[in-house]
Amino acid sequence: MLSTARSKSRISFACVAALTGVFAARISLAVEPPNPKDLTQGNWALQLDKSKFCNPSQAPQQSLRSIVDEGYGLISVHWTGVSASGKPMDIHYVYAYDGRKFPVGEYSPNRNLATKEAITYHLINPHRVEFQHWDRNDNKTQDLVREVSDDGQTMTQTTRLSTRPGCTDVQVFARQ
Repeated sequence: MLSTARSKSRISFACVAALTGVFAARISLAVEPPNPKDLTQGNWALQLDKSKFCNPSQAPQQSLRSIVDEGYGLISVHWTGVSASGKPMDIHYVYAYDGRKFPVGEYSPNRNLATKEAITYHLINPHRVEFQHWDRNDNKTQDLVREVSDDGQTMTQTTRLSTRPGCTDVQVFARQ
């Protein structure tokens, strides 16, 4: 009888230890956001299996974003990955949360493309950034929202194109 009680006690202890280990591992896997005032900052990887594209053939094969506070009120983005056609992507841009229009384009050491659009950014709260794309004629072409989950580990970006009413791309990113 005493042996059975000790066995149950050992099994209970082993189960508690295992669950504690799993819980600790889960906590250690969470990446701390670099800026509590803007949770979109950090390194992000697109989760294709959780994302939805109006035109799936246009979905990138891989998409990584590094969003960094550069100081002086400027945020920079370095967007890399592989396009739907299999070509490497290497895009850089900067912005501020002051509503001014910032040029957007594909800037890299090997290419100097003319800017076709500008973007305005607004930090709504630490979890939410709203931004709009504008063409050269000052017409809005896109409405976008980046929203970070309460635990800070998932960022969802929704895109609504003015030319495709009723269609919304939803990109889901995991913090790296």
